[in-house]
Amino acid sequence: MRTILLIGLLFPQLLLAQGFRYPVPPDSIADRHERVNYMVERFWDAENVADTTVFQHPTVLMDYIYLLQQTDTSHVRQGINRFIKLACRQEATFGVILYWLDTILYDSSSPHYNEPLYALFMDAVITSEADTVMKLIPHQRLDIMSRNKVGERAINFTFRDSHGLTTDLYHVEAPHLLLIFNNPDCSVCQQTEKLIEEHPVLRLLQVDNRLKVVAIAPDADIDEWQQRHYPAHWITGIDADKTIVNERLYDIQHFPSIYLLDYDKRVLLKEADFDRLMKFLQRATRTLL
Repeated sequence: MRTILLIGLLFPQLLLAQGFRYPVPPDSIADRHERVNYMVERFWDAENVADTTVFQHPTVLMDYIYLLQQTDTSHVRQGINRFIKLACRQEATFGVILYWLDTILYDSSSPHYNEPLYALFMDAVITSEADTVMKLIPHQRLDIMSRNKVGERAINFTFRDSHGLTTDLYHVEAPHLLLIFNNPDCSVCQQTEKLIEEHPVLRLLQVDNRLKVVAIAPDADIDEWQQRHYPAHWITGIDADKTIVNERLYDIQHFPSIYLLDYDKRVLLKEADFDRLMKFLQRATRTLL
C-alpha cells in the first residue's frame, strides 16, 4: 500500500483504479512536500466521507494517516480538524471511522500505533459538533493518555515484592528500568521473558547493573502469582489492592505491557511488546550502553 501511495504522488492517475478518488496535485506543484500538503487539504469531502464503502476496510484511512505523517504539524492539525468536522455529520460512517482510528493508532498491538497522532483526532472529536455520546470514549482516551507520556515521569505505585515486603516503583534505583506488566497465566508473557533473558544487549545491561527488570502483576490472584517462577535476578511484585487497574494509573491494553524508564523514572517507551522494544533498542543502544 505504501508503494502505491508513493507512486501515486508521482503518477496520481494510477490511484483512480483503487476505487477512491484521491486528490490529484497539478503538474505545476513539483515539490513533494507541497504535493503532500495539497493531498491532505483536499483528501476528504462531504461525498467521500459519507460513502460507507470507503470505510469497509481501513486502506484509504491508512493512506490518509500516512500522508499526515509526511507533513508539518500545522497541516496535520488543520487536516484532522477538517476531516472530523465533515465526518461527525455522517451517522452512517462516523462510528466506523472512530473504530478504525482506535484500531490503527490507539491499539498498542497495532504496527501503526501512534498515541500523539491519535490524541489529535480525539481532540478534534471533542471540539466538533459530534453528539455528546460520541465524545465519551474520546474523553476517556485523552484522560488515560495524559498519564505516563513519553518524556514525563511514570506514575509511582506500591507493590508487594517476592519477599512479602511493600515497596514502590520510585525506590527501585537503576540507570534504566524495564517495567513489565504481566499476568501469571499469560503465555506470551513467559515467551517475552525468555526473549529478554536471551537477548545479548539486555543481558549485558543487566549483568553490568545498567538495567533492572521489574515485573509487576497488576490484577493477578496472589496464590497464582506466588507459584509463578520469574528469572531469579528480576524484581517481581504484585499489586494486591489492584490500584493500578482500578485507578487506571497505566493504560495496560495487553499483557505483557512494557515500559522503559530512565534513572529519574521518565518514560522512554510505553505500552510496548517485545518487537517494539527491539526496534527502540536498535535506535537507542548507544545511549543505553
